[in-house]
Amino acid sequence: MKRIIGVSALAISVCVPVWAVQASGFEPPVDATTPQAVMSEPSSTAPIPVPAGEAAPPQTTPPPEAIAAPPPVPVEVPAFDMAATAARFNALVGEADRLTTLRTLTPEAVQGALMSTARLSSSGISEGAASYAVLSASAHAPFASSLQTAVNLLGRDAVLDRLKNDPEAFLGLVASSNEAATIASGVMADSLAKMDKATQVLGDAAYSVQKEAWAQREMDPQLVLAAHRTASTSPADISPLAASDMRNTRAELPLDKRFLVAAAYHILGDDVTSTKLIAKPAGKMCMNRVQLNVRQCLAASRYPYEHLFCLARHSFQESSGCVRDTIK
Repeated sequence: MKRIIGVSALAISVCVPVWAVQASGFEPPVDATTPQAVMSEPSSTAPIPVPAGEAAPPQTTPPPEAIAAPPPVPVEVPAFDMAATAARFNALVGEADRLTTLRTLTPEAVQGALMSTARLSSSGISEGAASYAVLSASAHAPFASSLQTAVNLLGRDAVLDRLKNDPEAFLGLVASSNEAATIASGVMADSLAKMDKATQVLGDAAYSVQKEAWAQREMDPQLVLAAHRTASTSPADISPLAASDMRNTRAELPLDKRFLVAAAYHILGDDVTSTKLIAKPAGKMCMNRVQLNVRQCLAASRYPYEHLFCLARHSFQESSGCVRDTIK
């Protein structure tokens, strides 16, 4: 009986510490000399045997085909469409030129001018003016040809690298680059001159026609304003510009060098960099103010001669001011 009690006490003295360790969540250290130390872990790829009648455990590692591929790197796009914005600006300049050639003014002509400028004017007009300058320079065939020769000799990547690191020095070595810059300057000067002429002619007409019966015909400002807002959100039917559409007017002084650099990038097919060089957020803000001023003017006007004043002062004079700030 004493032997049985002694054996039981020995068993309890051995098992109790083991139970205490297991309950604590910690494993006892394994002696390197024990067989456990030399036992290798089962391979992670080896299947675990499943007793008969039991379901296989769920797979925790998804198969390779189930792992989704990383999303593609987004392709950077130009800040704006140079051809579209340039065409819009060119159309606005064309409308200014048309209005200065009208022999007679009528209520229909004045309302038509209001609606056409509403369709053509937008916050992107300043960007359109800058794009028009770039396209004018890049359309100069000798400049484009000389730049292509540099690409053929040095490689496109080397030309882009030189444009990035020292554009002024590199373009100074490209034949006809100064001519292209003076063409861009001349084209912009000609465009601004047409807008300024429209400002002067329409402004003078606003005073000269005041006593005419049609100019004193009262109109509902809210109806005119509503029509103007509708026109401003209507698409304008504008044909894309081609190289043959660009004018070849030259000025004595070249346009700011960033337009020539932007033209070089455009010729090389990099419109992302080209648009970054000429984009100016202040230009959009300026044109937004123009639109606001036009509508405030129309809201306070009752007669066609006052609408002529709105066209002259805001649609053309203020717009040309925004363009001048953009191309500085």
